[in-house]
Amino acid sequence: MSLPDTTALVLEIGCEEIPARFLEGAERDLGELLGLALREARLLPSDAPVVKTASTPRRLVAYAPALFREQQGRVEQIVGPPVKAAFDKEGKPTCAAESFVAKNNAKVSDLKRVSTPKGEYLALEIAEPGRSALEVLVEVLPGVVGGLSFPKSMYWTAKSGPLFVRPIRWILAVLGDRDDLQVVPFEFAGVKSDSFTYGHRLQGSEPLAVTHLDLDRFLKEHLVIVHSAERRERVRHGIQALLEGGKAKAVADEWLENWVVNSTEWPVPLMGSFDSRYLALPREVLVTVMRDHQKYFAVEDKAGNLQPQFITVLNVPGDPGGLIRQGHERVLAARFADAEFFWYADQRIFLRDRMPMLERVTYQAKLGTYGDKVRRMKELTKKICEELEKSGNMTALEREHALRAVELCKCDLTTQMVQEFTELQGVIGGLYARAQGEPAEVADAIYDHYRPVSVEDACPRSVVGAVVSLADKLDSVVAGFSAGLEPTGSSDPFGLRRAGNGIIKLAVEALPRLNLSIVTNLAVDYMPQQGVTRASDAPLRPRVEAFLRERMEFYFREVLGFQYDTVRAVLSVNVVQGWWVPSRALKISQSLERARDTEDFLALAAAAKRTRNILNKSASANDIAGGSEGVDPALLAEEPEVELHAAYEKLRDRVKALSDKGEYEEAFRLMAAIRPQVDRFFDKVLVMTKDAAVRRNRLLLLIRLNQDVFTSLADLAEIVVESRSKTAVGQ
Repeated sequence: MSLPDTTALVLEIGCEEIPARFLEGAERDLGELLGLALREARLLPSDAPVVKTASTPRRLVAYAPALFREQQGRVEQIVGPPVKAAFDKEGKPTCAAESFVAKNNAKVSDLKRVSTPKGEYLALEIAEPGRSALEVLVEVLPGVVGGLSFPKSMYWTAKSGPLFVRPIRWILAVLGDRDDLQVVPFEFAGVKSDSFTYGHRLQGSEPLAVTHLDLDRFLKEHLVIVHSAERRERVRHGIQALLEGGKAKAVADEWLENWVVNSTEWPVPLMGSFDSRYLALPREVLVTVMRDHQKYFAVEDKAGNLQPQFITVLNVPGDPGGLIRQGHERVLAARFADAEFFWYADQRIFLRDRMPMLERVTYQAKLGTYGDKVRRMKELTKKICEELEKSGNMTALEREHALRAVELCKCDLTTQMVQEFTELQGVIGGLYARAQGEPAEVADAIYDHYRPVSVEDACPRSVVGAVVSLADKLDSVVAGFSAGLEPTGSSDPFGLRRAGNGIIKLAVEALPRLNLSIVTNLAVDYMPQQGVTRASDAPLRPRVEAFLRERMEFYFREVLGFQYDTVRAVLSVNVVQGWWVPSRALKISQSLERARDTEDFLALAAAAKRTRNILNKSASANDIAGGSEGVDPALLAEEPEVELHAAYEKLRDRVKALSDKGEYEEAFRLMAAIRPQVDRFFDKVLVMTKDAAVRRNRLLLLIRLNQDVFTSLADLAEIVVESRSKTAVGQ
């Protein structure tokens, strides 16, 4: 129930069907844009309920239940000239004061004196009365509608007109209470707002006059459920009702459920069946046909065995005559018949015999064929396996399996099954390899080699699959950069960010101790350069390295959740020891997160920053020349520097030993123990003394301390101290 001095607003943007994948974001953005616009327009009370939203494929709806009927007035202060420049010695206004009041249609008597950081100034206070909500909304709402953005939008009027995802067909914009409604008149993309809406397409094309603000109830009378949560429950309960009493269940599929919820206005689940002979096909084929091509839910028993049934979700009230069900069954039978034919026809040619066919399949216009790509991948795989064997993370037999899997992993691109059902590439190769007698390790590696397809996806099941996946993704990244297809802004035409994320995830989770530097350099060396037009004149290698480092920073911050300064500290130390071995960088980051935020460690981080500033800003080139030399104990004149040098000598080897054993957390805690000696050194010793020999010796001590302690595992100077120290005190 609205307050006496408030009113309510309903805004509905009706258009042609919005793609399901855009709907949730568009609904959220509409609520945020409208709420922000109403607050900026001073129409929302401070305790007003949030803007409520709803959506269907044909409409975006926003409801603001409590707006001021009259915009809140305000007083604006306009600061003018300084007082000393506004009046002469006799106290009369100068030209500066008179020009200021004339410009603002005021009088000198209206001027007030205000204090500012710059001194005393003259000012005017101009009262701006509030306007009616209707008057303000006429100006505000076009900007709200036009402010909506979508992953893909189009011009639906003139080329210079507004962009929108689909053609707008109607705009409902009404203000009022109960039955007392007013249209908020405005126009967007050639469509004028009004007080009518439309029901389900089956209800015809006649507009429906809105007589009250309960649009939810009003549209339900016309076969439209505007809230996605309610449609979701309707889908779930409908599926459950269809399977009630049986031993089967729908295969859980969050993506498909979201798709049907956002593609219907009146969802009605319907069950159909198919010939059980098709169950002889692999589960992956059947589910892909049903899910990706027909948007059907597959049905399985409690043991996970597919049943000869499917569930589709209609956008109509029902199918009393069964004609719709029969139509879906005919379409699915035809798709399964195609898949059945491809399954048996493809296997007349073994994968190994398809290898020459890859020479006729273009990978990228500037980069040759898939045959070329496979040859590059094979060379990379040899090196990756060699590195993993050195570290004891791979056997000779696994290396043979990886090389065989690389040879065969792209051969399914020449099959009819993949050409028809492109979502199955890799998967079909693995299934065919297993059916054709290849070792299980090879078949699984082919099956998994596109994984992970996202940061949420799992890595391949075996080290063999992880190696093949890494070789594929690393070659793709280097090839993309070589061909000038690197990501720019939101554009990533070659999917390189996704591939880069996969490389980091594989190196962190599936391929421990792998040095990415070595294999990345080889990937660059194997890439042909002639005829390739690059987007930059910069050399290829550093561009790829910078990209992979950026992907690793993203992965550590956004996926693993490390603090930004932890990531920066770990990745900004020695490149080879740090981020080029991602699994090591992961362990160091985990240890640093646990060890930081103690008083001693934060004080040490502050000292590291001070040390870096002295070495970078205060010391001259002559002061630090020969920085690799040792410290001369004879030149340590003051007790605090003697103590620090002794503590450093004792600490250095212990930190290195702990680091070599991978006991990084203990190494960080040991570093923090040197804090008292560091504090006394900086409190009592003047580093930049006039005595050149002593100054140089003290700088050498700081250089050694910086290299062997402050940056041995992570650059402690990158740790943010001020805000973290407050947190630590409160713990």
